[in-house]
Amino acid sequence: MSTDVICLRPEADFLEVGVLPPADLAITYAEPLRVPLQDLATARAVVLASVGPRLERSWLDKIPDLELVQFTGAGVDRVGDACAHRPHVTVAGIPAANAREVAEYVLFAAGALLRRLAFADRGIRAGQYADTRARLTPRYARSLHSRTAGVVGLGQIGLAVARLLGAVGATVCYTDPAPPDAGAAASLGLDRLSLDDLLARCDLVTLHVPLLPSTRRMLGEPQLRRMPPGALLINASRGGVMDEVALARVLTDGHLGGAAVDVYQTEPPAADSPLLTLPPPVADRLLFTPHMAGVAYEAAQSLYTQAWDNVSRILNGQSLEKGADSR
Repeated sequence: MSTDVICLRPEADFLEVGVLPPADLAITYAEPLRVPLQDLATARAVVLASVGPRLERSWLDKIPDLELVQFTGAGVDRVGDACAHRPHVTVAGIPAANAREVAEYVLFAAGALLRRLAFADRGIRAGQYADTRARLTPRYARSLHSRTAGVVGLGQIGLAVARLLGAVGATVCYTDPAPPDAGAAASLGLDRLSLDDLLARCDLVTLHVPLLPSTRRMLGEPQLRRMPPGALLINASRGGVMDEVALARVLTDGHLGGAAVDVYQTEPPAADSPLLTLPPPVADRLLFTPHMAGVAYEAAQSLYTQAWDNVSRILNGQSLEKGADSR
């Protein structure tokens, strides 16, 4: 049987959450460079994770009948412009199927930074209970409900973050040149600000923008220094929107109070990353996670189900459902 779909993530990923690909499709699971030529010759779709190395145009061009590149997450930047010369090829992600999970991550990360939970855990594990407790005085432990939180990017994920932060009592504002649901923002009482004004006003800033030419390194040192002294930053969008060298510098000199970093300019980050090599007093104010803000069993079920549904629709001559993220 000729191959219909090349899937660049393991079949076990789908089986782990009980999602079965369509039975009528012939699927080859493999790494890009290990896909047999005969499968490339007949495949009509490629399915892959949003996280990982970029797909080369030269490899995609070996699939002459390609109709769809389907990501199992929201981000589609792994493909870049590799299909730009083939307008009949649809490139699709799954928008905001894990919006609530990302919002929960932001809430948890903000709480961990404000109450210095990672520092407390490390200290107790090192046998330094008394010293750790002595250093966690009210001056160094703050409440989330008293924060002024700024959401950068008010798509479906940013909106979910704003709702959750507002629900715990934080004052929330946002910046977005074209918010998809301005009505929802207004109903939540969110102030819309310019990026510079948001950074200057907010002592907690969380990033939720796609990686585009207009957003690449949108937070450099000048922007970070506009934030109030001691402010916190959370990046659960894409590593490229933040200058990691600049972040390391403003953490080192004490301007920022801390940061939670879930995404990196290079994934995995290099051992000599400016953030990973900060000395302990500064490193104590950092929380690292491995690009998993949206990872949860329930989210994966939704993402994978929608991805395979998109594959079935396109290969059966239908269009994607209204609202699907495609180009």
